[in-house]
Amino acid sequence: MKDFSYQKKCTTENRGVLQPFSNGVRIELNQLKSHIEHEIEDKIQDILETDNLNEDILKIDVHGKNDDLKDEQEMPKKLLFVSEYRKDIWKYLNNLEETFPFPKSKYMLKQTDLSWNTRSVLIDWLSSVAEEYKLCHETFHLSVNYIDRFLNQIAVVRNKFQLVGAAAMLLAGKMEEIYPIDVKEWSYLTGDSFTPKQILKMEQLIAKILKFRMQPPTMCTFIEHFCQEHRLDMKTMHLAMYISELVLLEGDEYLNHMPSKLAASCIVLARYTLSKEHIWPRKFKETSGYTLRQLSPLVHKQQRTFKDSPHKEQQAIQSKYKNEKYCQVALLQPRKLLMEDLDDIE
Repeated sequence: MKDFSYQKKCTTENRGVLQPFSNGVRIELNQLKSHIEHEIEDKIQDILETDNLNEDILKIDVHGKNDDLKDEQEMPKKLLFVSEYRKDIWKYLNNLEETFPFPKSKYMLKQTDLSWNTRSVLIDWLSSVAEEYKLCHETFHLSVNYIDRFLNQIAVVRNKFQLVGAAAMLLAGKMEEIYPIDVKEWSYLTGDSFTPKQILKMEQLIAKILKFRMQPPTMCTFIEHFCQEHRLDMKTMHLAMYISELVLLEGDEYLNHMPSKLAASCIVLARYTLSKEHIWPRKFKETSGYTLRQLSPLVHKQQRTFKDSPHKEQQAIQSKYKNEKYCQVALLQPRKLLMEDLDDIE
C-alpha cells in the first residue's frame, strides 16, 4: 500500500501562495469595483450628452443615492408629468371636459328618496374607506363623478344607495389602483348588507349607464398637473386637494362649473390662505385660461365651504387632512376674504 502522507506534505510545502497577476487578469476587488463605477459614469455621461435625454425622465445614481426621489411614491409622478408631454396633456384635458357629459346640478330633483345630505353621508363614508385602504386621490374623485353621473340618469332608492357607492368605488379602483379593494371586502365594508354578486351587478349597471366613459377629467387631475407644471410646494397642493374634496362633499353648488375652473379656484384659495406673494401670476393665467376676476365668485364660494368645514356633521375628509402626511392643512384658519381683495391683487 502506497504512503501518500509524504507526497501530500511535499506538495503543500512546495506550493507558494497565489499572487495577483500583474498583467491585469486578476485585480483586487476594490480596484475592480472602482474601475466599473468609473466606466458606468462615463457611459451615462456620453448618453446624456449625445441623446440629450431629459433629466426628469432619467435619474441614475451609480452609488444608489438619489436626492430627487425622496421616496418610491414620487416615481410614478416623475414618469407621468414629464415636461415634454405636459402641455399636450393639459390641452387634451381641456378639450375632453368641453365634450364630456357631466351631471346637471339639479339632478337631485328627480331623486324622490334621496337628498344632498344623503349624498354627503355617502361621500363621507367613501372618503374614510379611501383613506383606510390608502387609495389614491383620483380614485375618490372618480367615484364621486360616477355616482353623480349615475344619479343624473337613474332614480335610486335609499336602501340601495350604499350599494351604488360601493360599486362606483370598486369600479374607480379598477381604473386607478394597482391593487383595488376586492369585491368580497366591499361586501364586508357594507356590513354584509349586499353580497359580492349584487355589488358586481351594480358595477355592471353603472358602467352601462355611463356608456363605459370611465376617465373624465377631474379636479384632482388638473390640480396635480398644474402643481407639477409650476413647481408649487407640497403644502399648497395638499390644501388645494383638501378644498377640492370639500367641494365634492357639497355637490349641488359646484356641479355647474368645469373641473378645470374648480381646480384653478382651489389653487387660488390655497395660495391666498398661505399668504403667497403673487396669488395668480401671468403664467398661471396662461396655463389655466382663467383670469383672477373670472375665478373670484367661485373662490368666495369655496371660502365659505372651507370656513364651514369644521362645523359639518361629516368629518372624514377633515380628519384625513389633519394628518402630518398632508401638512395638517385642515387645521389652517381661513383668512378673511372680501370681494374686492382678489380684484386688487390681480
